[in-house]
Amino acid sequence: MTALLDVQALCKYYTHKSIWRRQRKVTALAPVSFTLERGETLAIMGETSSGKSTLAKLIAGAENPSSGQLFLNGQPLQRGNFRQRCQHIRMVFQDSDASLNPQLTIGQQLAEPLLFNTDMNTEQRREAIAQVLKKVGLLPEHASFYPHMLATGQQQRVSIARAVMLDPQIIVADEALAALDPSVRSQIINLLMDLQKDMGISYIFVSHSPEIVKHVADKILILHRGKMIEFGATQTLFEQPQQQYTKLLLQVPAAANN
Repeated sequence: MTALLDVQALCKYYTHKSIWRRQRKVTALAPVSFTLERGETLAIMGETSSGKSTLAKLIAGAENPSSGQLFLNGQPLQRGNFRQRCQHIRMVFQDSDASLNPQLTIGQQLAEPLLFNTDMNTEQRREAIAQVLKKVGLLPEHASFYPHMLATGQQQRVSIARAVMLDPQIIVADEALAALDPSVRSQIINLLMDLQKDMGISYIFVSHSPEIVKHVADKILILHRGKMIEFGATQTLFEQPQQQYTKLLLQVPAAANN
Protein backbone atom coordinates (compact mmCIF):
# COMPACT_ATOMS: atom_id res chain seq x y z
CA MET A 1 0.00 0.00 0.00
CA THR A 2 1.34 3.43 -0.98
CA ALA A 3 2.31 5.70 1.92
CA LEU A 4 0.55 9.03 2.23
CA LEU A 5 3.89 10.89 2.27
CA ASP A 6 7.14 9.38 1.06
CA VAL A 7 10.24 11.48 1.76
CA GLN A 8 13.22 10.33 -0.27
CA ALA A 9 16.73 11.63 0.46
CA LEU A 10 15.52 15.18 1.18
CA CYS A 11 18.50 17.50 1.65
CA LYS A 12 19.08 21.22 2.17
CA TYR A 13 22.33 23.13 2.06
CA TYR A 14 23.25 26.77 1.74
CA THR A 15 26.22 28.27 -0.06
CA HIS A 16 28.08 31.14 1.62
CA LYS A 17 30.89 33.26 0.26
CA SER A 18 33.77 33.93 2.62
CA ILE A 19 35.78 37.14 2.82
CA TRP A 20 38.15 35.61 0.26
CA ARG A 21 35.17 34.93 -2.05
CA ARG A 22 35.49 31.22 -1.66
CA GLN A 23 32.19 29.42 -1.61
CA ARG A 24 31.46 27.30 1.43
CA LYS A 25 28.59 24.82 1.52
CA VAL A 26 26.75 24.58 4.84
CA THR A 27 24.47 21.58 5.27
CA ALA A 28 21.28 22.40 7.15
CA LEU A 29 19.77 18.98 6.53
CA ALA A 30 21.60 15.84 5.40
CA PRO A 31 19.61 13.40 3.20
CA VAL A 32 16.56 12.24 5.17
CA SER A 33 14.13 9.48 4.14
CA PHE A 34 10.95 8.31 5.88
CA THR A 35 7.24 7.69 5.29
CA LEU A 36 4.06 9.01 6.88
CA GLU A 37 0.81 7.05 6.78
CA ARG A 38 -2.76 8.30 6.66
CA GLY A 39 -4.10 9.42 10.04
CA GLU A 40 -0.65 9.11 11.61
CA THR A 41 1.21 11.64 13.76
CA LEU A 42 4.96 12.04 13.39
CA ALA A 43 7.01 14.11 15.82
CA ILE A 44 10.29 15.67 14.71
CA MET A 45 12.63 16.35 17.61
CA GLY A 46 16.09 17.75 18.08
CA GLU A 47 18.01 20.55 19.75
CA THR A 48 18.21 24.07 18.34
CA SER A 49 19.80 24.08 14.85
CA SER A 50 19.24 20.34 14.47
CA GLY A 51 17.38 20.87 11.18
CA LYS A 52 13.86 20.11 12.39
CA SER A 53 12.31 23.41 11.27
CA THR A 54 14.17 23.16 7.97
CA LEU A 55 12.65 19.73 7.37
CA ALA A 56 9.18 21.03 8.27
CA LYS A 57 9.49 23.93 5.82
CA LEU A 58 10.69 21.63 3.03
CA ILE A 59 7.70 19.35 3.52
CA ALA A 60 5.26 22.29 3.63
CA GLY A 61 6.84 23.88 0.56
CA ALA A 62 8.00 27.03 2.37
CA GLU A 63 11.52 26.23 1.14
CA ASN A 64 12.84 24.22 -1.80
CA PRO A 65 15.15 21.25 -1.20
CA SER A 66 18.67 21.17 -2.58
CA SER A 67 18.07 17.57 -3.56
CA GLY A 68 15.67 14.73 -2.89
CA GLN A 69 12.02 14.16 -3.64
CA LEU A 70 8.62 14.19 -1.93
CA PHE A 71 5.76 11.94 -2.98
CA LEU A 72 2.15 12.38 -1.86
CA ASN A 73 -0.06 9.34 -2.50
CA GLY A 74 2.63 8.09 -4.84
CA GLN A 75 2.64 11.29 -6.93
CA PRO A 76 5.62 13.66 -6.90
CA LEU A 77 5.15 17.06 -5.28
CA GLN A 78 6.42 19.54 -7.84
CA ARG A 79 8.67 22.42 -6.86
CA GLY A 80 6.98 25.78 -7.29
CA ASN A 81 3.50 24.27 -7.64
CA PHE A 82 2.11 26.10 -4.62
CA ARG A 83 -1.50 25.35 -5.46
CA GLN A 84 -0.81 21.61 -5.44
CA ARG A 85 1.07 21.86 -2.16
CA CYS A 86 -1.30 24.16 -0.25
CA GLN A 87 -4.34 22.05 -1.09
CA HIS A 88 -2.83 18.99 0.54
CA ILE A 89 -0.23 20.18 3.05
CA ARG A 90 -0.83 23.12 5.37
CA MET A 91 1.30 24.66 8.12
CA VAL A 92 0.60 26.02 11.61
CA PHE A 93 3.28 28.21 13.16
CA GLN A 94 4.36 28.82 16.75
CA ASP A 95 3.51 32.52 16.84
CA SER A 96 -0.13 32.72 15.80
CA ASP A 97 -0.19 36.49 16.34
CA ALA A 98 2.66 37.04 13.88
CA SER A 99 1.22 34.60 11.32
CA LEU A 100 -2.12 36.45 11.19
CA ASN A 101 -2.50 39.72 9.29
CA PRO A 102 -3.53 42.45 11.77
CA GLN A 103 -5.10 44.49 8.96
CA LEU A 104 -7.59 41.80 7.90
CA THR A 105 -10.56 40.31 9.71
CA ILE A 106 -10.55 36.64 10.61
CA GLY A 107 -13.15 36.02 7.91
CA GLN A 108 -11.03 37.71 5.25
CA GLN A 109 -8.02 35.61 6.19
CA LEU A 110 -9.99 32.38 6.15
CA ALA A 111 -11.48 33.33 2.79
CA GLU A 112 -8.06 33.66 1.10
CA PRO A 113 -7.37 29.93 0.57
CA LEU A 114 -10.91 29.53 -0.76
CA LEU A 115 -10.52 32.43 -3.19
CA PHE A 116 -7.31 31.05 -4.67
CA ASN A 117 -8.13 27.34 -4.64
CA THR A 118 -11.89 26.91 -5.12
CA ASP A 119 -14.74 28.15 -7.30
CA MET A 120 -16.99 28.99 -4.35
CA ASN A 121 -19.13 32.10 -4.56
CA THR A 122 -19.39 34.67 -1.75
CA GLU A 123 -22.24 32.95 0.07
CA GLN A 124 -20.56 29.54 -0.14
CA ARG A 125 -17.34 30.98 1.25
CA ARG A 126 -19.25 32.65 4.10
CA GLU A 127 -20.89 29.34 5.00
CA ALA A 128 -17.62 27.41 4.78
CA ILE A 129 -15.95 29.95 7.09
CA ALA A 130 -18.78 29.72 9.62
CA GLN A 131 -18.53 25.92 9.60
CA VAL A 132 -14.77 25.81 10.07
CA LEU A 133 -14.93 28.35 12.92
CA LYS A 134 -17.43 26.13 14.72
CA LYS A 135 -15.23 23.11 13.99
CA VAL A 136 -12.30 24.69 15.89
CA GLY A 137 -14.43 25.83 18.83
CA LEU A 138 -15.09 29.43 17.81
CA LEU A 139 -18.28 31.25 16.82
CA PRO A 140 -19.30 32.29 13.30
CA GLU A 141 -19.38 35.85 14.67
CA HIS A 142 -15.60 35.70 15.14
CA ALA A 143 -15.28 36.10 11.36
CA SER A 144 -15.77 39.86 11.84
CA PHE A 145 -13.07 40.13 14.53
CA TYR A 146 -9.50 41.31 13.99
CA PRO A 147 -6.63 39.19 15.42
CA HIS A 148 -5.86 41.62 18.26
CA MET A 149 -9.40 41.17 19.56
CA LEU A 150 -8.75 37.50 20.32
CA ALA A 151 -6.86 35.75 23.12
CA THR A 152 -3.72 33.78 22.25
CA GLY A 153 -5.54 30.45 22.37
CA GLN A 154 -8.28 31.79 20.10
CA GLN A 155 -5.67 33.09 17.65
CA GLN A 156 -4.15 29.63 17.47
CA ARG A 157 -7.61 28.18 16.81
CA VAL A 158 -7.91 30.63 13.89
CA SER A 159 -4.53 29.45 12.58
CA ILE A 160 -5.76 25.87 12.78
CA ALA A 161 -9.02 26.86 11.06
CA ARG A 162 -7.01 28.41 8.22
CA ALA A 163 -4.93 25.23 7.98
CA VAL A 164 -7.96 22.92 7.70
CA MET A 165 -9.93 25.27 5.41
CA LEU A 166 -9.11 23.22 2.29
CA ASP A 167 -9.50 19.82 3.98
CA PRO A 168 -5.77 18.99 3.73
CA GLN A 169 -4.24 15.55 4.12
CA ILE A 170 -1.26 16.72 6.19
CA ILE A 171 -0.75 19.54 8.70
CA VAL A 172 2.78 20.54 9.66
CA ALA A 173 2.87 22.19 13.10
CA ASP A 174 6.17 23.94 13.82
CA GLU A 175 6.29 24.34 17.62
CA ALA A 176 2.61 25.33 17.39
CA LEU A 177 1.99 24.53 21.07
CA ALA A 178 5.12 26.01 22.62
CA ALA A 179 3.84 29.54 23.29
CA LEU A 180 0.60 28.44 24.95
CA ASP A 181 0.06 28.15 28.69
CA PRO A 182 -0.58 24.59 29.94
CA SER A 183 -4.37 24.77 30.18
CA VAL A 184 -4.78 26.28 26.70
CA ARG A 185 -2.19 23.85 25.33
CA SER A 186 -4.27 20.91 26.55
CA GLN A 187 -7.36 22.34 24.87
CA ILE A 188 -5.53 22.80 21.55
CA ILE A 189 -4.08 19.28 21.70
CA ASN A 190 -7.57 17.88 22.25
CA LEU A 191 -8.84 19.97 19.34
CA LEU A 192 -6.11 18.67 17.05
CA MET A 193 -6.80 15.08 18.04
CA ASP A 194 -10.54 15.56 17.44
CA LEU A 195 -9.86 17.02 13.99
CA GLN A 196 -7.59 14.10 13.19
CA LYS A 197 -10.32 11.66 14.13
CA ASP A 198 -13.03 13.52 12.22
CA MET A 199 -11.04 14.46 9.10
CA GLY A 200 -8.39 11.74 8.89
CA ILE A 201 -5.58 14.31 8.95
CA SER A 202 -1.95 13.27 9.37
CA TYR A 203 0.23 15.52 11.53
CA ILE A 204 3.90 16.36 11.54
CA PHE A 205 4.75 18.00 14.86
CA VAL A 206 8.03 19.84 15.36
CA SER A 207 8.46 19.84 19.12
CA HIS A 208 11.02 19.99 21.90
CA SER A 209 8.57 18.68 24.50
CA PRO A 210 8.80 14.95 25.32
CA GLU A 211 5.53 15.17 27.30
CA ILE A 212 3.59 16.39 24.27
CA VAL A 213 5.31 14.00 21.90
CA LYS A 214 4.64 11.00 24.13
CA HIS A 215 0.96 11.95 24.25
CA VAL A 216 0.27 12.68 20.57
CA ALA A 217 2.86 10.98 18.33
CA ASP A 218 2.77 7.55 16.70
CA LYS A 219 6.35 7.86 15.48
CA ILE A 220 9.36 10.03 16.30
CA LEU A 221 12.17 11.24 14.04
CA ILE A 222 15.29 12.43 15.87
CA LEU A 223 17.61 14.95 14.22
CA HIS A 224 21.08 15.90 15.41
CA ARG A 225 23.16 18.50 13.58
CA GLY A 226 21.10 18.05 10.45
CA LYS A 227 21.27 14.26 10.41
CA MET A 228 18.55 11.75 11.24
CA ILE A 229 19.94 9.50 13.96
CA GLU A 230 16.77 7.59 14.95
CA PHE A 231 13.30 6.97 13.57
CA GLY A 232 10.72 4.63 15.02
CA ALA A 233 7.56 4.03 17.01
CA THR A 234 7.06 6.41 19.93
CA GLN A 235 6.85 3.70 22.58
CA THR A 236 9.97 1.98 21.25
CA LEU A 237 12.07 5.14 21.27
CA PHE A 238 10.94 6.09 24.77
CA GLU A 239 11.60 2.61 26.17
CA GLN A 240 14.57 1.46 24.08
CA PRO A 241 16.42 4.39 22.50
CA GLN A 242 19.50 3.32 20.56
CA GLN A 243 21.35 6.62 20.97
CA GLN A 244 22.32 8.42 24.17
CA TYR A 245 21.29 11.68 22.50
CA THR A 246 17.78 10.31 21.99
CA LYS A 247 17.61 9.13 25.59
CA LEU A 248 18.50 12.60 26.89
CA LEU A 249 16.12 14.29 24.46
CA LEU A 250 13.16 12.12 25.49
CA GLN A 251 13.60 12.43 29.23
CA VAL A 252 10.24 13.44 30.67
CA PRO A 253 10.54 15.70 33.74
CA ALA A 254 9.63 13.93 36.98
CA ALA A 255 6.72 16.32 37.60
CA ALA A 256 5.14 15.25 34.30
CA ASN A 257 5.20 11.62 35.40
CA ASN A 258 3.35 12.26 38.67
